Amino acid sequence: MKGIIKMKSDFLMQPPHPETEWSACTGYSESALPIERILDISLRDASICKGPDHRYYLTGTTDGLNIQVWTSSDLTSWSGPANIWSLEQDGTWQKASSGSNGICAPEIHYVKGTFWITYGLSEGGTGLLQSLSASVQGPFRDMGKITVDGQDASLFEDDDGAVYWVYGNGNIARMTEDLTGLVELPRMVEVQPWKVAGREDHPSFSQHLQVGSYGAFLYKRDGYYYMFCADALARMGSDAVDTFVAVSESIYGPYSRRYLALPHGGQISLFTDIDNQLYASFSGCGSYSLVEHYPSVVQMSVVRSGLIRPSEDILLEKGGVGTLKPIADFPIRDPHISIGPDGTYYLTGTSDKPHHNFWDRNNQLHVWSSADLKEWKHVAKVWDLSENGTWENNIYENPCLWAPEMIYLYDTFWITYSLQGGGTGMIKSISGLAEGPYIDMGRMTNTDIDSSLFQDEDGQVYFVWQDGKIARMKSNMTGFAEDPRKLLCTDGQRVGYEGAFIVKYKGKYILGAAEWNGDKRVDGTYDLMYAVADELYGPYTPRRLAVPHGGHGTMFIDHDGRLMSTFFGNDRTAPFRTRPGIIELHVEEDEAGLCIEPYCE
Repeated sequence: MKGIIKMKSDFLMQPPHPETEWSACTGYSESALPIERILDISLRDASICKGPDHRYYLTGTTDGLNIQVWTSSDLTSWSGPANIWSLEQDGTWQKASSGSNGICAPEIHYVKGTFWITYGLSEGGTGLLQSLSASVQGPFRDMGKITVDGQDASLFEDDDGAVYWVYGNGNIARMTEDLTGLVELPRMVEVQPWKVAGREDHPSFSQHLQVGSYGAFLYKRDGYYYMFCADALARMGSDAVDTFVAVSESIYGPYSRRYLALPHGGQISLFTDIDNQLYASFSGCGSYSLVEHYPSVVQMSVVRSGLIRPSEDILLEKGGVGTLKPIADFPIRDPHISIGPDGTYYLTGTSDKPHHNFWDRNNQLHVWSSADLKEWKHVAKVWDLSENGTWENNIYENPCLWAPEMIYLYDTFWITYSLQGGGTGMIKSISGLAEGPYIDMGRMTNTDIDSSLFQDEDGQVYFVWQDGKIARMKSNMTGFAEDPRKLLCTDGQRVGYEGAFIVKYKGKYILGAAEWNGDKRVDGTYDLMYAVADELYGPYTPRRLAVPHGGHGTMFIDHDGRLMSTFFGNDRTAPFRTRPGIIELHVEEDEAGLCIEPYCE
């Protein structure tokens, strides 16, 4: 990747799979608390700086007519606001254009011994105000129009004392020594697109090589320049505006690939407290934010060269998933829960055994059990390709066993599973017990992955796999009784690209599958999608989001008749990664059919 060869960070040079904990954007902490608003006043584009008196000063977009500042000594209790500038009373060139020219995205900075306010106009253009008293109370001198474009602006002072104007989607230009204007044309920093087989980021597939679409803010630490911008990525299929960052060893670049630094953060500013702890100020952007429309601060950490993220002690996302905790502490992917004949719950999924790696000869199949979905005990290692495998070992030299699913049918347990590289198989307990022993029922499909079994109310059993493929099984379970077909939504779209399963609830067939929304396996979300039908073979409704970050989880019905979903966390913004979780689902009819979403108290 040209331009970042000198950078020392593996995270920047070669992004790991997003479930890797050291690359996570949101970390897990048992004691994490929900983030809170710092003002009970709706405020966009919140900006905070620390003054020379070790007090903190906050501003942001309010009514578009005034620039207001709040003051705090502890980032918790705030006084104000003080009206420090009025468009009607103090405006000059800002009034020249026709139409509405409201002030937006003001930022407060302490540079060269005084306070400065950068700002934008809602119809375009940026300006600067200087305090003539070295006090945040002003009076402020209007420094005039700095750029004719842009709706937001920021100042950055480098180590050598040079000051730069930063705005928009990552534009930057050095300023005159007295900050009355620019000494060069602004240039937009470009990021390195990331694209490898099966993985790509937004700059790669859109060809827009920008950090984000607005709200540029530049920060420097340990010799690295961090360029932050806000961008809407459609993670979780939502209206969130996230904060992205790219990193460089030179102020003009080249900059690294961009990555998501603050979920739902939008336009941010960074500052340090009196203990030199790094914080970001922001206003929550999007319906998943716990502080939507309100200003807040979050502690940030530089966890390795070039990688910055929020503190793991803070929860940023609302809803049942945002506060979800693991039900056990063993590593697992693609978890599946079913109920045995005595009411016992059984859990299985992709294991990391025996090499503690989900992608390297993880050839063992394990089962756990629980009476209450809370306390889980290990039942047995019920299958091991190195000991029990037959046809699998003839296809792959070092086969990996993925995504097993367990079901009780015909007085015994059956487990379907997949192989890395493609192909699905099935085993049967010959004792009628979950712990087996099991016999190999052979190969079910030559290609594809993520197989599941579904028994309808008439007793017929169906094999479901990959992205909604389905075939009725023979009565002796030795193969398909019909040619496979693919279940599609009425708009022609598949429900998801992998992890397909079917569950019947309230008389409806629910087809679920996993899909990446936003960046594919980079900064997007691995979500559980669903579609609903009155008949098994459809037609199915257009797909909808069931569980954010749910990915290849599966739904099941508990002892109380509630629809539940398994969860394991696979993307950079999931509440945790590669641990089993369970979430209750709320189900009700709406104009589009069954609406399924995480239950939230």
